Amino acid sequence: MLRHPASYRDPSGYIFKQEGEYLRHINQPYFIEYNTIKNNGIYEQLWNKNWLIKHEEISVSEDKIILRPDQLDFITYPYEWSFTAYKHAAQLTLRIQLFLLENGFSLKDASAFNITFHKGKAIFIDTLSIERYRDNEPWKGLKQFNEHFFAPLLLAQRHGSYYLKSLQHRINGFPLDEASKLLSWKSKLSPTIYSHIHF
Repeated sequence: MLRHPASYRDPSGYIFKQEGEYLRHINQPYFIEYNTIKNNGIYEQLWNKNWLIKHEEISVSEDKIILRPDQLDFITYPYEWSFTAYKHAAQLTLRIQLFLLENGFSLKDASAFNITFHKGKAIFIDTLSIERYRDNEPWKGLKQFNEHFFAPLLLAQRHGSYYLKSLQHRINGFPLDEASKLLSWKSKLSPTIYSHIHF
């Protein structure tokens, strides 16, 4: 078993490679969330919309669940995307979040690395990023969405596509305080930009 080097942050589980295939290991603390999501038909609905990579359970035990996701020929990364592709990835993240909220769930993070492109379309690949929504709780992933999507897209629109490459060296996203300094004072007149970048 070879654990994927990029799959180290989430205590819910990780990706590993075995016999030439990528598999997902789910840790016991995420079992309740996973089964609740599955039993409410959330995964299946996201699959039907072609928003989430499909998976099948290949092993279930007391301490782990092993999933086999559909195998992709290759993964594209945010710093490789065009402006249009980057925008589509951002839009997919928001569509999924809105869909989940309507059904009592939420994305617990909003990393651009949760998205890749398959057959020319953006698709979400982090099965374990979904959790149950808690009443009156703000979106945990909002700041990360701004750092990974809103700030790079806004800076690319204003100052050039160079900023779309920022996540190659900034895996935590583009710092919002830096983004604020790079934008003109007039941008503070926009309620959207002010509340997401300059706050």
